[in-house]
Amino acid sequence: MRKIIISLFIFMLGLVVTSCSVTFVDGEQKEVSVIMPTGTPALALAEFAMTNDYVKAEVVAGSDPLVAAFTSKSHDVIVAPVNLGAKMYSVYQEYVLYKTFVWGNLYLASKGELNSFEDIDGKKVVAFGKNSTPDIVMQALLKYYSDINVTVEYVSDVSEANTLLASGKAEIIVTAEPSISKLKSKLNLSVLDLQEEWAKMTGNESYPQAGIFVKKSVMNKKYVKDALNDMKEAVINANANPSNCAEHAVGLHASFESLGKEVLTNAIPNCHYQILESDKEAVNYYLQMMIDLGFSKQMGGSLPVDEFYY
Repeated sequence: MRKIIISLFIFMLGLVVTSCSVTFVDGEQKEVSVIMPTGTPALALAEFAMTNDYVKAEVVAGSDPLVAAFTSKSHDVIVAPVNLGAKMYSVYQEYVLYKTFVWGNLYLASKGELNSFEDIDGKKVVAFGKNSTPDIVMQALLKYYSDINVTVEYVSDVSEANTLLASGKAEIIVTAEPSISKLKSKLNLSVLDLQEEWAKMTGNESYPQAGIFVKKSVMNKKYVKDALNDMKEAVINANANPSNCAEHAVGLHASFESLGKEVLTNAIPNCHYQILESDKEAVNYYLQMMIDLGFSKQMGGSLPVDEFYY
């Protein structure tokens, strides 16, 4: 009899713990599930993920978990590269773009002199992210600077590119924040802002790199609208108070903990976080450039319809 009572107690306790993980108001579920990639996107949203009890945040590495989330419609909100979101919309028409908030975090870095993009003429550049945003930006710039000759060698990720530069096995690399700030704290580097180069080429301030996508079936629910607004505010706060954002990020994910609060604080101003009233024109320009450069498969084949935008 005692064993039965203990078992019932444990069972009821489990129900209580489970019920506390999801908040309900007037019978409506208030938990918002969000999946976001490591690096710059998750960094900007660290305060949002760490300070709101209603948020169920999942931080993942690579694009495969994001593709799976788009496919299975498993999350209310997906943070993803803008071109990936456009590609997924062309197939499923389920997640719309709420806001672009990362407007480029890419840089060229070298231990030698690097004063302009033309300085890479005749050199080998180690890049990461083949067929994704880093590659697209580099290919666009190389097309623009058509009179220079550059050999591009690809590695699997930004960490590998940074390691090759640090070890002297690469002279020039394409890298990104926040990891480049860690490297700069150890090495004397010349760094070239590729967002500034993009602005010279296009006249647009930068390119839409990562955005917030919301599931159409829940986007008009008040608790989801409130969550989206809180995400927007977190991005604004990241720019206004980088130290606070960095502190939350260290607690959010091991990748940020390894970089440390000081490095993240220094990196945030270089992550080009911005919320625009409307980003449709900039997004369409970027996606059209992908088409022109032969990357149409990476963005859905054609420009998205108006319904793609929130």
